[in-house]
Amino acid sequence: MNQYDNKKNYKAMVAVTLLAIFLWFMVKMSKKYDYAIDVPLRIVNTSPEYCLKYPVPDTVKVEFTGTGDALFRLQFYPVVYQIDLSDVKERIVMDITQHPEYVRFPEDLSVMVKSIIRPQQIVFEMDRCQEKTVPVRPVYQVKTEPGFTLVAVKLEPDTVRVRGPMTYVDTLSRVYTARVVENDARLSFTRKVAIQKSGQFLAAYEPERVDIHFDIQRLAEKEITNVPVEVIHVPSQLEVIPLPSFVTLYIKGGEKILANARARDFRVIIDFRRDWKGEGVKIPARIETDLNILYVESRPSQFELFVQRK
Repeated sequence: MNQYDNKKNYKAMVAVTLLAIFLWFMVKMSKKYDYAIDVPLRIVNTSPEYCLKYPVPDTVKVEFTGTGDALFRLQFYPVVYQIDLSDVKERIVMDITQHPEYVRFPEDLSVMVKSIIRPQQIVFEMDRCQEKTVPVRPVYQVKTEPGFTLVAVKLEPDTVRVRGPMTYVDTLSRVYTARVVENDARLSFTRKVAIQKSGQFLAAYEPERVDIHFDIQRLAEKEITNVPVEVIHVPSQLEVIPLPSFVTLYIKGGEKILANARARDFRVIIDFRRDWKGEGVKIPARIETDLNILYVESRPSQFELFVQRK
């Protein structure tokens, strides 16, 4: 037998083997089997006034019976367990094992629902729906490299629309983001972060994610001179002069913020009514600014007040 005959016999053996496998597969696929899968639970609710109060299971375990080929094709079709709650306005307990007709699947598939395996019961509790726009609070732990500082955190958008049961939404004053963790940061960055949803109540959030921008700048120092000292809450019959009347401020913060900082951005304030204890007694001042800085110090930090009647 030459090499050509050997190759011809090998091809014939392969063909026979493949045919046998195909015939075995066709026989197996034509037999009936039971097959259990998790199908999504779909809630239909056309009522604009009522909504689910608490979360329900995402899936239902359904056992089907049918031929092997039909059960195989079932995996590629949209199958759901659908419950209509449009007319429900209170709490109901449903034994879903008694309602195989709620399983939705293509009619052209030669399969049947044999049983609902789990869960056996689902509690559906309805509540009046309410909507509210609430602020978003970022949750983060950002550490910078030495010589850098986090100067600002901005959200876009900074509010979300929440729709859900009145029991939850009516008491809601804010929502929080998922935690952002960043170490050794030296450049500004933005993260798209999910809103933390209620673990107890079922609600919809729009949008479900927000952008958080972290403004990181190089740490800098600066002195601001000739900042006037103000005295407030002075009785109308008195004239009060702080000594000294102008101070120098030492500030630390992001270099971009400090580059534009001027004396007009700060107020050095002494509260006469609250702090004055008599002539010769030095008192502190408080410093106010809208700038996002890390540290500010007045030089000097305490003052005498010259008080006289008008």
